[in-house]
Amino acid sequence: MRRVCLILCIVALGSLLAGCRPAEQPVTTVASGSMKGYEIYSWQEGGRWYFSLLVGTNREKTPEEIRAPETVLPGVEGLRPALEALPSGQFVTWVSKDGTVFPPEDVIDQVRQICTERGLELAIAR
Repeated sequence: MRRVCLILCIVALGSLLAGCRPAEQPVTTVASGSMKGYEIYSWQEGGRWYFSLLVGTNREKTPEEIRAPETVLPGVEGLRPALEALPSGQFVTWVSKDGTVFPPEDVIDQVRQICTERGLELAIAR
């Protein structure tokens, strides 16, 4: 009986200690899904294209929100990782308003390809 009690204590202590180790960080971070999808805005400055990818809401975004430094993504190479972080199946609407414009068709095609590869539903609101 004493031996069984000792074994149970060792197992319980081992289980407790295993739960105390630091959590492993994921290699890539995936954004959570949004009920309202996501919105892309684009504009050109100094010959370069910039994008913002914002969570969709029931209200229009202000120019300050769209161009806030923490949301600005330089070029398609900046937009790509943000799109790749979205869960597959999300709706993404590309919007143009208040100083934002659509880039040339070749840039749109690059973004469209990224969305297709990632399984995102892209709608361009022209």
